[in-house]
Amino acid sequence: MLKRHIIVPVVATGLLILAGSTYSGDEGGDPFKGGLIWSNWTEAVAGGSGYPEGYDSGKKDFLRCKACHGWDGMGANGGYVRRSAKDSRPNPAPGSDLSSKFGSVTSEEVLYSEKGRKFSEYSKSMPAFSQKGGLSEQQVKDVVAFLNKGPKIGEFATLDTSAKPVSYTFKNADLKAGENLYAASCAGCHDADGNGSDMSLKKYFSGDGKYSEGFHKAVYGAGGKSEMTREASGNLNGKQAADILAYIQANF
Repeated sequence: MLKRHIIVPVVATGLLILAGSTYSGDEGGDPFKGGLIWSNWTEAVAGGSGYPEGYDSGKKDFLRCKACHGWDGMGANGGYVRRSAKDSRPNPAPGSDLSSKFGSVTSEEVLYSEKGRKFSEYSKSMPAFSQKGGLSEQQVKDVVAFLNKGPKIGEFATLDTSAKPVSYTFKNADLKAGENLYAASCAGCHDADGNGSDMSLKKYFSGDGKYSEGFHKAVYGAGGKSEMTREASGNLNGKQAADILAYIQANF
């Protein structure tokens, strides 16, 4: 999200949003709604109104912020260090790590010019989110609030991206608190041992970079039609989500 870049969906050095907008900062923005926008801004739960006209939904990752910048906002320096490009998605590149900007992002920094690619073009270049079917003014405010105020896993864990899968060392984790929170917020679906019928947490978290994704979804919700909403998880703050993940890491 450097100067001329957007911070949303796809591109190596970007931030997100409407060219020519005049509103400022994250005033009136909801960081938790912004976290859903980060995942997929086209969904109704994120304040979106569906995919732009003519868009190939099979290539949705070309519109998602997290696809280039990662769930943790650290891009190629975070959980997505080994994420590869495919026909259906781009991959992070140098400049996709936005973590140094968290807390100081302004709306001007996330504005993107009319030079951005069309939604119907599937490349690593940032889209112009001011085009028809793009982000609303409120969505811009919300995602800026997320970037500035929303909890990120990097605040609570150190990532070793040289390890495969990425290794996460949680800072000052309270495993007892994590156990209690897991029982209250997670066990209902994932079972006490993490082997819930819908998702084995042991298998899930063995994947590369999955603690970044798990943290984001625990705090902000999984989006879409998932039953794993922020409310269903108990409106967790960042420290609570980190304690749960540290408990899962130690026990499952």
